[in-house]
Amino acid sequence: MQIALLILLACPCAALNLFGHPSGALRLLTLVAGAAALGAAVVAARMYLVVDGEGIAVRFLHREQWLPWSSVAHIGVVPGVRGAETVRVSRADRTYVDVPPSLLQPSRPVGKPVARALLRDAVRRMEALRPPA
Repeated sequence: MQIALLILLACPCAALNLFGHPSGALRLLTLVAGAAALGAAVVAARMYLVVDGEGIAVRFLHREQWLPWSSVAHIGVVPGVRGAETVRVSRADRTYVDVPPSLLQPSRPVGKPVARALLRDAVRRMEALRPPA
């Protein structure tokens, strides 16, 4: 949804420049805004979280973290990651991977208790995919 909104923001900027006759300053402003929105959409499209029976994969902008279930010690909600609460996957060797908050936060504005409950539900669904030991 976030990607679609960013692309939707870039479309009127492009349309104004293609079909309208904006002043130089407005043309520059819409070109910068449209390019920034498209760039953010590309960045957002490259990030993902996949959880299945084999483990957890988290892709950031330039790297991917693969966590097989055998290396996962704990999954929980932590505060203060890039300014928001998110899910932290802790490994048995005491290292961890924080899921980017943008992949888990609700797309519509909600209160902190609701967002926290949604994150806890995501943790429960992740744990449900963990195979029995």
